[in-house]
Amino acid sequence: MEERTPHPDLIKSIEQEMDSDVHPLLKKILDNIKPIGIAVGGIVAAVAVYSGVTSYQTSHREKAVSQLGSIMVLDDRAARTEKLQSFLKTGPADLRPAAQLELARIFLDSGEYDKAAEAWKAVAGSANMKTVAGLGEAKALVLKGDYAGAVTILSALKKEAGEEFAGAISANLAFAAEKAGQTDLAVAEYEALKAKNGGNDSFLEYKIGKLKAKTQG
Repeated sequence: MEERTPHPDLIKSIEQEMDSDVHPLLKKILDNIKPIGIAVGGIVAAVAVYSGVTSYQTSHREKAVSQLGSIMVLDDRAARTEKLQSFLKTGPADLRPAAQLELARIFLDSGEYDKAAEAWKAVAGSANMKTVAGLGEAKALVLKGDYAGAVTILSALKKEAGEEFAGAISANLAFAAEKAGQTDLAVAEYEALKAKNGGNDSFLEYKIGKLKAKTQG
């Protein structure tokens, strides 16, 4: 019997590798860090906003922001990576998360998932970034095939994150748990999604029924 096609409105990460757009805050950060085709001056401004910089009080800070913006538009990925890693050692502490976010994206794009996970983990200590960083780290582990590791991270996030992240965490946790063979947890998260997401009941019921059948079979 053929499996039914997922409802198109269902959170994409249930049946796809977790997307970097898993939460609007993450998308906003990444889009502001390196928008395609934007001038260096625009990137400098975006980095400044991201870091909470409202004025350049010293020439050192102005130089650091300009340096980071210039690094982020380098076409050579290897050179960009090397300079970002160097910036992490020498740049102002409040600008380093922006560099880590760009490194995380570079490593994901190049399939270096362990390095991507580490980059996301480093961002977690920044203000208001713990949940987004955890989702990013979990994505890297899923792409690596470490579904159990992703479940561990997402389960911890679920206990601490606010309601605005609940749907994203449940979707990613359901996906990772199913892949990890943790059927009871996957069913619980699919049921949580069913309770929250209108318009997807038929597919979610199908997934729940299929997983329950496995445990009974």
